Amino acid sequence: MPAPLSSTLGVVIAHCPDMPVEALPAVRDLRPQVDVLLVVCNGDVPTATLKATEPGVRVVRFDTNRGTAAAWNTAIDEAADGGHRYLYVLDQDSVPGPAAVAAAVDLIAVHGAAAVVQPAARSRWCLDPFPWNTVASGSLYDVGLLRAVGGFDERLFVDEVDHELHARLIDAGYLVGPLPAATIDHRAGRPRSIRVAGRTAVVSGHGPERRAIQGFSAGLLVRRYARNRTATAARLLLRQTVTVAKDVVAGDGPSARALARGIVSGAATGSPPAGAARRLCPYCEGPLLGRFGAVPDWRYGTGVPGNVYRCARCGALAAGAVPPPVEVASWYREYYTHSVEPVTARIWQRLWPTPRRRREMEHMHWYLTPPAPPGRFLEVGTGSGERLVQFADGGWDVVGQDIDPKAGYLARDRGIEVHTADVGDLRGREAPFDLIGLSHVLEHATDPAQMLRDCADLLTPTGRICVISPNARALGRLLFGRWWFGLEQPRHLAIPTVASLRAVSARLGLDTELVTTRATNGAVVLGGSLLRPLQARIPPGPLQKVARFSTACLGQAMGRAAHTVDDGVGEEVVWVGRRARA
Repeated sequence: MPAPLSSTLGVVIAHCPDMPVEALPAVRDLRPQVDVLLVVCNGDVPTATLKATEPGVRVVRFDTNRGTAAAWNTAIDEAADGGHRYLYVLDQDSVPGPAAVAAAVDLIAVHGAAAVVQPAARSRWCLDPFPWNTVASGSLYDVGLLRAVGGFDERLFVDEVDHELHARLIDAGYLVGPLPAATIDHRAGRPRSIRVAGRTAVVSGHGPERRAIQGFSAGLLVRRYARNRTATAARLLLRQTVTVAKDVVAGDGPSARALARGIVSGAATGSPPAGAARRLCPYCEGPLLGRFGAVPDWRYGTGVPGNVYRCARCGALAAGAVPPPVEVASWYREYYTHSVEPVTARIWQRLWPTPRRRREMEHMHWYLTPPAPPGRFLEVGTGSGERLVQFADGGWDVVGQDIDPKAGYLARDRGIEVHTADVGDLRGREAPFDLIGLSHVLEHATDPAQMLRDCADLLTPTGRICVISPNARALGRLLFGRWWFGLEQPRHLAIPTVASLRAVSARLGLDTELVTTRATNGAVVLGGSLLRPLQARIPPGPLQKVARFSTACLGQAMGRAAHTVDDGVGEEVVWVGRRARA
C-alpha cells in the first residue's frame, strides 16, 4: 500500500548510546508521531538492540561511524523509496515534544517550504555565516527537494552539514524557515558557562576528537567559499577562531589545538573523497574522514589512485578500502626494494650524505640495535635480502619473510631462508626471535594491528620489535598534500603517526620503549616531493641528476630545520616495543 501524500519518515541516528536504542527518548517519543521510524545505527551500536520486526520501525546498520550526513542521505533514499513526502531528522541526544512533527508538517505545508528548522538565537557579534545557524535535529525536509539539490554533503561528516545544505536550498530558490518556537530539547557536548572580558560565554565541552572533525568541516567550507562567498568564509573562520579562544580561556588546550589543526587540515584539502571511509582506522579504530583523492605513483608504475582518508583521532592516513591479498601482492612484482642498483662513484658522494646522516642511516639500518651479543633476527618484508646478509655477516641467526616470491634473492643466494608467507604463518615453524624488524612495511599491511600481534607472538621474552615507517604528520605531507612522495599510492594502505603507534601498541598490550620521528630521510621523501613537479619537465641526463641532487640537499635541510622546531614532523616515525612484562 503506498504511503499517504503527506506521510513522514522519521530518522534517529544512534552512535555509542549510553542505553539500549529502544530506550532512547528520541526513539520512544518520535515513534508515535511519524508514519515510519528509521533508526540508523552509525557504528558502535549493539546489534541486539531494537528489533527490526517492531511494526513501523526499520533499522539500518553501518559497520563504522560514517557520519550524520551519510546517515541522513540513507534516510532520504529510504523515504523516497517508501513514497514519503517528508523527512524528520533527530539526533539521539534530542527529545521531541509531543507535537513536534505535526507543528513542522503544518508549517511546511502552509508556506510550501523546502525545510523548517528549529529557531536559533542570532550571534551577538553577527558571526553566523549561514542564514539558519541551528542544529539539524528537529528539522523537517521535503524529500523531493532534498534530492533535487543532492542531499547532505558527506564530506562534512557531521558539523556544518545542515548549514551547508540550507544554503544550497536557499541558493536554488527554495524557502527555509524557522518554527515559531522550539519543539525539541537538544543538548550537545557538555556545555558550561565561562567569563570572557566581563561577559558570559558558553563552551560546548567537546573533546579533541570532535573538535578535529568540526575544524576539518569548517576548513573545507572556508576553502570552498573563499572566492565566491568571501563574507561567509570570513564569518565562518572568525566564528571558529572565537571558539578556539573560548576553549583556551576555559582551560581546554587539547580541544583548542585540535580545532585549529582541523581548520588548517580542511582548508588545505583540495579534492576530498565523497564521504567517510567504510572502515575504521586500522591503528586506533577512530573514524576515517575524507582527506584527498590520491594521484597515481609515478615512480613504480601508474598504479590505481585511491581515496586517502585521515583518522580524526590519531591522524593516520589510510586507504578507504582494503583490496584482496592477491591484488596487493601483484603491486610488488617490480618493486624497487627487490633489486639492488650497482653503486657508481660520484664526486659529490664525498660530501653527501653528510657524516651525521650516514651515522643515522646506519643506526636505523640496524633497527636501532644496541651493542649486545647477536641473537635471532627476523626481517618482515625483506625486499632484496640485502639487510639479512648484513645481519648474517654480523653474526646473527637470520630469517626473512616477504609476500613476493621474487623477494630475498640476495639472501637465498647465501643460503638464508626467506619465507613466502604471512607473518602469522611462521608461528610454530620458527623459534622465537630476539629482534624483529619492519622497515617501511607496516604501512603496506592490510591489517597493521594483526601484523604487529603476529610479530609479538614470535618474540622471545626479552625480544624487541622495531618499526620504521613514513610519518603521516611529516612536514612533507603538510606541505605537499596528495603530491607527497611518502603517500605512494596505491601501495601505502595505512601510514601511521606517533599517536597511531602508541594507540595500536596499547590496544595489543605491548610495551613501548621508544616512539619518535626522525628527519634522517628528508633527502629522499622531502627531496622526492620537491622533485616531483620537475620530473616531467627536465629531460633525462645530467640536468636531471643535478635536479635530483639539489632537491635532495634542499629536502634534507628543510626536514632538519622543521624537526628542530617540532620533533613530531620528521619524515619517518620509529617505534620500538616488546611484549608486556608479566
